Amino acid sequence: MRCHMRRIYVDKYTGRIEKTDIYLIRLTMKDGTVYEDLEPRMLFPYTNHTMYITLLDKDEHEIGFVRDLEELDSDSKKALEECFKEYYMVPKITSVIEVEDKFGTLKWTVDTDRGEITFNIKNRHSDIKHLYGTPRIIVRDSNDNRYEIPDIDALDANSKRKLFSYL
Repeated sequence: MRCHMRRIYVDKYTGRIEKTDIYLIRLTMKDGTVYEDLEPRMLFPYTNHTMYITLLDKDEHEIGFVRDLEELDSDSKKALEECFKEYYMVPKITSVIEVEDKFGTLKWTVDTDRGEITFNIKNRHSDIKHLYGTPRIIVRDSNDNRYEIPDIDALDANSKRKLFSYL
């Protein structure tokens, strides 16, 4: 059983962050304590990219917390931004080529900023999210990959028609 630890707030005065792998960091505290293989995650990835970042160990226990990237030294900030660029890389859907509905599973073929992609969506109600008050749509496929339609209104008429009944 894990004992309850106090939350460690990390800023330029308390610790330093270094990127060690594609998504992983090392946290070195001012007192010399080192935490290896931490995974940084944004608590609000769709609405706030620079604040409220948790640092999780391999068992997904929170080790540290960053209130704001601006409170870090420039190297630590850069390390987190590089991790996020990889972890939160979300292809942007630019047009919808085809949508098929087979036995409740949707099969989408779309053009993205990274090329043509075909993927399946298991639950249209929970996996297609219109972000309240914005023209953004976030889509999650059956493999837990995310895609974004940055502005539903900017899609061509044919793409909008294909998506209409699912939004």
